[in-house]
Amino acid sequence: MKLHRVLLRASVPILALLCGACSGDVAPSPSSPITIQLDVRGMHCGGCVAAITAEAREVDGVESVEVSLERRAATLRVRDESTAAEVIRAIESLGYTVSRKPNQGDGAASPPAPPSVGG
Repeated sequence: MKLHRVLLRASVPILALLCGACSGDVAPSPSSPITIQLDVRGMHCGGCVAAITAEAREVDGVESVEVSLERRAATLRVRDESTAAEVIRAIESLGYTVSRKPNQGDGAASPPAPPSVGG
């Protein structure tokens, strides 16, 4: 029995070397896409909407783009935070003023506080 334990202990480092997860050879799992909401100032026509939509779609990692002239806003589904920053820079390069709205309902933000009970 002792020999069995010695062999088992000796084989653990060898098995760890063969395991991709233990050796760090496994690619990290992709994160879930995030939704960002932007206020876009300076839009005044459908051409502005088309230009912003086209510019945002050029950024690698953008899954969807919805631009609203009426709301002066854009909603995008992007791969990660660095993609979000790149999209903002791209839209600003067209001459628009962009600010990010707080996320609502995408799971990235904290849940709302429960209503207070009292009297």
